[in-house]
Amino acid sequence: MKRFLTEEDRIALRTQHRQEKNRHVEDRIKAVLLSDKG
Repeated sequence: MKRFLTEEDRIALRTQHRQEKNRHVEDRIKAVLLSDKG
């Protein structure tokens, strides 16, 4: 499967995931990162 996020996007999402206080938003970010990973 081809990755659809750029390296900058992945870094930004990881940073946002660490700083996020809302658990549901964290889960959504994690889902996007995992689907990009394959």
